[in-house]
Amino acid sequence: MGESVGPKHYKWDKEDGYWVPTNRVCYNSYFYPVEDESYDIISKMYLHGHDFTGCLDGGSACHINQDSPLSKAQYRHLMDVAIRSGCSYFTFNCPQTICNECGTILKYRSDECPNCGSHNLDYATRIIGYLKRVSNFSEIRQVEAGMRYFTKDDGGESDD
Repeated sequence: MGESVGPKHYKWDKEDGYWVPTNRVCYNSYFYPVEDESYDIISKMYLHGHDFTGCLDGGSACHINQDSPLSKAQYRHLMDVAIRSGCSYFTFNCPQTICNECGTILKYRSDECPNCGSHNLDYATRIIGYLKRVSNFSEIRQVEAGMRYFTKDDGGESDD
């Protein structure tokens, strides 16, 4: 239900003549444009920290869209950043590839199944607390999901 509110309100505002961002297709709950590559993970966490969310009466999750999982040390570092910034509601989101032929699931985005070589693939991403196939998103949310930038940022902490 929550994911359908952003597209509906965007459409209604646009139809009623209100200003809406023209490079967007819907509203979301981020404090940064999901397609903007200039925001690193730490900046996103501070934008979703107590200086901003402390002024809200509702929730806002910081979605850390990573192109691949981080190391244990990197996740620990980001947990420390979350504490310092007051970012109390966040999630780490890595794209998943699902082969529709053999059922292989990969923890990264791929254009070919390494198990059977198929290109009949689907992708999953986190939405409202669980992984969901992007093909099952509403049409507008599929467009918005395609705009999302998945950073290659290392979380500010190396594996060394």
